[in-house]
Amino acid sequence: MDEEKVTSFLKSKALYMPAMYRFDDKLEGISTYNITEVRTAYDICFVDDEKEINPKMLADWRVLKTKSKKKLSDIGHKLKLTQSAHYVSCWFNSDRESDGMWRFYARENGFAVKIDRKVFQRTIKKSVESNINNKEQRVVVGRIKYQDYPRVIENEQDNTVLYLAFRKDESFAHENEYRVVLIDTTNTEDRPGHLLYKLDNFDDLPITIIIHPAMDESLFRKYKKQFQLFGNNITVRKSELEPFYQFYDRLKD
Repeated sequence: MDEEKVTSFLKSKALYMPAMYRFDDKLEGISTYNITEVRTAYDICFVDDEKEINPKMLADWRVLKTKSKKKLSDIGHKLKLTQSAHYVSCWFNSDRESDGMWRFYARENGFAVKIDRKVFQRTIKKSVESNINNKEQRVVVGRIKYQDYPRVIENEQDNTVLYLAFRKDESFAHENEYRVVLIDTTNTEDRPGHLLYKLDNFDDLPITIIIHPAMDESLFRKYKKQFQLFGNNITVRKSELEPFYQFYDRLKD
């Protein structure tokens, strides 16, 4: 994340949780059955070329295409409702840093926030009453289950998930994601695009801010001083991947 997002997190003492429809993966929250329905109908509507269809079957194919578009539209409407009711904070679940995650989610002046998972989970649980307003809301935490979507229907029982926000196609497995999800099934169309989940006892939560491995020494010292002013629970350190980025540059110093 960038400096603005880190500062916002430390000031607000809360998790920023966008609704799922704002994510790059537009099939977030899809049901097991609809995974196959979407793949089949999508191919008919947007992959198959009419010029390659047997002329004797063209009329039937056009009817099928019309029905497939209607099916996709219906699934999309239901999916958007599901996504609008789920607010998510996403975390990379690993003891080691990932070069790929740095490249995907942070520029050279970016940062990573690290919190012990078990401590973090206890904090989330203790903060539920401060964030839940009614019985139509609940908070769930856990790891993502990555699945082979093209083959998911072959074993539907094993590929079913209890909460739809905790499944993604295995092409996203590099994210090794752990999520905090607030599900709000309140019957309303006026939903916000994001929520803030206040963390109780934030000042007692040990937080480590890791500097991008390509960041130079002067910026590291600047941000270390800047971020640690927010509390004694904040530690700022260099990335363990810095040697891979700066080995020869460091030799010049």
